[in-house]
Amino acid sequence: MATESGQPKHSQIEETQAGFARMAVWLLRTQAVLVVVGAIAAVLLAGTGSGLALLAGGGIGILLTAVAALRTGVVSARAGAATMVAAFYRAMAMKLVVAVALFAAVAYWFPGFFGPVLIGYIATVVAYWLAMWRLGRMQPASNQQDD
Repeated sequence: MATESGQPKHSQIEETQAGFARMAVWLLRTQAVLVVVGAIAAVLLAGTGSGLALLAGGGIGILLTAVAALRTGVVSARAGAATMVAAFYRAMAMKLVVAVALFAAVAYWFPGFFGPVLIGYIATVVAYWLAMWRLGRMQPASNQQDD
């Protein structure tokens, strides 16, 4: 579905951008649910401090996902591939810098709660695996190869 110049049609571009936005929202919601479930478990098993620390770690992960999605999503699908890849790498670099700063602050100011913070962050990473599984299941059968 491309024009004679090889550029994708506008409806295809809009569909791609909408799909990206839907997946980003789904990912953020899934991360939030996983973090809240983990925080409830932490409160029940280890106390309020651990539950709040787990929420903080999950908040870091959710913030990092939002930063990366927003930085990547600002580039139009009409931009060239090089521009889109550059935006992705800039977003990942920004995500890494923010992550290092936030985790360093937590380790410095709240060393006794670093474990639950890390577990909260890991809960958000699990959502990425769920998103990849979901995307794999959404692919049309014509795109999958028989082994």
